[in-house]
Amino acid sequence: MLAWLRQRAHRRRTARSLYGSIVTQARSPGLYAGWGVPDTPEGRFEIIALHLVLILRRLALEGDQGAALGQALTEVFVVDLDDTLREMTVGDLAVPRHVKHAVAALHDRYSTYGRALQQNELLPAAVEARLATLSGAGGLDVAEICAYITQTARALELQPGVRILGGDLEWPQIRMP
Repeated sequence: MLAWLRQRAHRRRTARSLYGSIVTQARSPGLYAGWGVPDTPEGRFEIIALHLVLILRRLALEGDQGAALGQALTEVFVVDLDDTLREMTVGDLAVPRHVKHAVAALHDRYSTYGRALQQNELLPAAVEARLATLSGAGGLDVAEICAYITQTARALELQPGVRILGGDLEWPQIRMP
């Protein structure tokens, strides 16, 4: 019984580590200043969701362990989103509704980007649909973002599953144009 609790606690720590890595990568200045993603709550959400989707896709390749860690990672995302909404002074009664919409959006991004990565010609349309509609996304460099997404997906696939399941992963560097 205690082993199960220790394993669950370890998985939560690993998920928090992965999520911290996602947020750090998603806050790279090159995404905003160089590639035209608006540095707004909506723009940051889209970029965090994109990175989260890339990790969840990679974890899916690791079977049951990957699925369990993916679930824990999604839970960490939900807790962070809940905390962020409360810090933004969203009313207590509205927070669950916003979280529900955000989780639905994450699932939508997962299927959209997943299909787009399988059929590479769909990727620019997926990026346009998610990022170009944001206010302030005037100078969006879709080609550079698509190249980064493809490069990141490949880089994650090449990393050993044991490392990723341990919460250790490497992100490609974001090049400033």
